[in-house]
Amino acid sequence: MYVAPGQTNEIDILRNTHGSDAYARFLDGIGKLIEIRSEKDVYTGSLDPNEDGEYAYAWWDDIRQILFHTATLMPNHPHDPGLNYKKRHIGNDYVRIVWNDSGLPYAFDTLSTQFQFYNIVIEPHSWGTISAFSNDAHENEYFRVTVQTASGMTECTPVGHFKIVSALNLPFYVRQLCVMADCFTSIFSTTAHDTQRVEIITNWNARLDAMGRFKKQAADVWAAREKAQRELNAERKGD
Repeated sequence: MYVAPGQTNEIDILRNTHGSDAYARFLDGIGKLIEIRSEKDVYTGSLDPNEDGEYAYAWWDDIRQILFHTATLMPNHPHDPGLNYKKRHIGNDYVRIVWNDSGLPYAFDTLSTQFQFYNIVIEPHSWGTISAFSNDAHENEYFRVTVQTASGMTECTPVGHFKIVSALNLPFYVRQLCVMADCFTSIFSTTAHDTQRVEIITNWNARLDAMGRFKKQAADVWAAREKAQRELNAERKGD
């Protein structure tokens, strides 16, 4: 989400359709712009191009795919003054990236939803045109990164009170934070209120289980067909 100068209200923030030049450069670094309607190989995060916009930022390597629900890329519909189309995606994300150019502290519950676990807040390290709104990724351009977590969560990232990160390294650093935070919050949301040990099913295990179920179903179908064929052959011999 992009927070423009002076903004503190959820609707105003979600209504933004663009941000500063520094914000745009950050988006270009954190992922690749994909066309949702024609994308076949990359996870599109349940986005509907007819309702949620034609484009999104995604990142992937050999073992992982990430889709970033980007509020500034999603359209504002006249029939949706409460921005519920945007909020239904961003509000269900365990981890949110907040680019804060407001000049004010970003409150943890600004976007209030049931899934309120982890915010990564990015702010200019020094106010002024060079840091926040320059047209080039200068080597002397730095940003302040902080994290906000739900009550009861322990630290799971190396951010500490805050980290000062260069513009060039910012997308990589934040993307790594997202991966760690998403894994941790998935576990926290499952076990926070449990009094017994609960097995955490990772994406890899879930996919392996799904493949095992598919293999078993295929084997059952094949066995049923063979049985039916044997019975048919026996009936023909009897005739």
